[in-house]
Amino acid sequence: MIKYYNVNGEIVPIEKAVINVKDLGFLRGYSVFDFFRIYKGQPVFIEDHLARLERSTNELGLELPYSKAELVEKIIALAKANQMEEGGIKIVITGGYSLDGFLPTKPNFVMLASKLTTYDESVYTKGIKLMAYEYTRETPYTKTTNYLKPISLQQEIKEAEAFDVLYHDGVYISESARSNFFIVNHEGTIITPDKDALEGITRKHVLEVAKKHFKVEIRPLSIKETMAAREAFMTSSTKGIMPVRQVDFWRINKGIIGDTTKQLMELFRQHVEEYVGTKV
Repeated sequence: MIKYYNVNGEIVPIEKAVINVKDLGFLRGYSVFDFFRIYKGQPVFIEDHLARLERSTNELGLELPYSKAELVEKIIALAKANQMEEGGIKIVITGGYSLDGFLPTKPNFVMLASKLTTYDESVYTKGIKLMAYEYTRETPYTKTTNYLKPISLQQEIKEAEAFDVLYHDGVYISESARSNFFIVNHEGTIITPDKDALEGITRKHVLEVAKKHFKVEIRPLSIKETMAAREAFMTSSTKGIMPVRQVDFWRINKGIIGDTTKQLMELFRQHVEEYVGTKV
């Protein structure tokens, strides 16, 4: 059971983990975050997550209140306080307590621990369906807390019997709401979009693993090419590699999960184990 969070550097019981309503993250949505997995008590790919968090804060003109070394110490301390061998931690940096409700001040720092979202085994053996939607995030390369669009689309996603959305600009695919997107074409090449998509940490490591075994391309990915794909999958910290069997009305490989995706899922699992093994 999760009992503690960290607010502005102090580990406190959840019921006492509060910030003032004058915070600019609450008033204007001016805040960034990063989320990473805790596995065997260790934060997975933490160096990459903290580097991305720093890029996000720089983009919004915010400052990290602690060094990366200090952040790692606080992460480990929070995981230990919650006796967390597996789970997730989200770091949120806000615009602070605004004097006029608009201009940023000293940032607030919040670290939230949580149980890791789990998915039924069938999503990995049978794949999921995505709902295509024309939309490009205002800040696609910055991990902000602004999820207005995908949250407002939840009813449409439910009616479409889809797992999530797949954003595009009318011609090219970019990303899903909380995941990166890949296809495998009929030549066996793994392809992921090169623009208007968050530089996912799981995406980065999947690409590193994939380049050792397959041909990989990071380039524009059209809707037409996606419709003709042999395989498709999405990646994120919580999902790992999750197969995609269908987008809207078109079924990928007749809804059958391909061998490349299956092989990459196992290779990535081994990659995570090897990474954690060097930290324990």
